[in-house]
Amino acid sequence: MDSTHEVMITETAEEAAYYAVNQIPYIVWLNERNKDQSFPTGSYCVENLSDIDARYLDRVYRRFHDIPWDIAETARLRIREITVEDVPQLYELYDDASITQYMEPLFADPEQERIYTREYIKNVYGFYGYGMWVLEDKERGQLIGRAGLEFKEGFEGLELGFMLGVAYQHKGYAYEACTEILSYGVRELDQKTYCSFINEENKASIRLCERLGFAPQGRVRLNEINFDGMMVEKEFIQYVYHAN
Repeated sequence: MDSTHEVMITETAEEAAYYAVNQIPYIVWLNERNKDQSFPTGSYCVENLSDIDARYLDRVYRRFHDIPWDIAETARLRIREITVEDVPQLYELYDDASITQYMEPLFADPEQERIYTREYIKNVYGFYGYGMWVLEDKERGQLIGRAGLEFKEGFEGLELGFMLGVAYQHKGYAYEACTEILSYGVRELDQKTYCSFINEENKASIRLCERLGFAPQGRVRLNEINFDGMMVEKEFIQYVYHAN
């Protein structure tokens, strides 16, 4: 069976518009001939054709066809983008009350969570190219948690977030995943500074951050959604990590 996937490369706005309307994966080559043209919102653009490699082509193709990006792998884990099909497994991971003791819960209605996930894929992955990802046990194909990087307005660097289902805690998975994610951020996103905001009673997350090389930088007050869906202000310890 032919498994070839095509991604078009164009330098004209007319062709780009046609590809966008027909959901044909494409990349815009920006150059002197088209500097005054207006291309569709969300176009993948490069100034140098040499920047287009097999990995870049694969990611463009995946984004157009709603196929999650593979972000990284560790000895035991596959780190990838979330899909709507992952939502039922998320509810299994969040089922234990201890999971939401220090973090926002999922929506009470799974359909709302599916809608949120679709929008997250479109607006966060689609705009930034990164976000919160899922952690999958490579051997069993089972979701065990989430971890990733997000933009935090008003703070330097990207925010590192993480959670593991209760059955997978205290096995080194969080350290394994977060170490790789920080390396990915430095290598692929050219980001050297990271932050994390932790409740002072969340001793396990504090130990993990300190093991990763984060250092406390004082306290901050941030808004968070509680179990009733109301926005409340809470105090956190801000941890910061600077890569070499």
